[in-house]
Amino acid sequence: MDTLLHALQQSALFRNKALAEIAGLLTKISYRVREYRENEIIFSINQTADTLGIIVEGCVDVKKDFLSGKVVTVTTRGPFDLLADAAMFSGTRYYPGTLFACKASKIFLLHKQELLRLFSLDQTIMLNFLCSVSNRMMALNQKIEVLSLSSIRSKIAHFLIRESQARQSMVITLPFSKKAWAEHLNVSRTSLSRELRRLETARYISFHNRTIHINQLAKLNELLAEE
Repeated sequence: MDTLLHALQQSALFRNKALAEIAGLLTKISYRVREYRENEIIFSINQTADTLGIIVEGCVDVKKDFLSGKVVTVTTRGPFDLLADAAMFSGTRYYPGTLFACKASKIFLLHKQELLRLFSLDQTIMLNFLCSVSNRMMALNQKIEVLSLSSIRSKIAHFLIRESQARQSMVITLPFSKKAWAEHLNVSRTSLSRELRRLETARYISFHNRTIHINQLAKLNELLAEE
């Protein structure tokens, strides 16, 4: 129980809540904690969007299927992230994508009616939820920005600049594999690797495995200015 409480406290939904407060709220609602195997589906695109998830342990890939048969990893969520928060009160009945456990994971599950009960019990929880959904919309806008860029090099530059600003660091550790990164940028993994090598040769960046050092931020900004 202590592990669950500490995980929930670090989530966006229970931000700024004491452990004792969270424990008290949990006694007044119904919830489930379920374990998933690697690659097991958590929420399906054909499933009614009536349950919110919070990652207690593990990670989750959000994937989108297209009519062409192509599958794109939209994002990867890690410990304490919310799942399906933006879909809970949308006008559509179903989840907009399929969520897979990218490794063995433990998920806190809360039905919509229980979430509404939680809102009525604590207004801070409701405000935290609204903030989370707003942040998701901002992230979607950034995704649209990436897709609007024409060259792979500018897409890489955009991603690295955003990550550098968010972390306030010139050293970035990718939270996902290069395959997932390529899908996020909507490019092939081979093309992504080729452009990364070119940027390294030009000394704009240097990288090893998932760690990327930005050596010339101004040059990356110039790449975006060329779009």
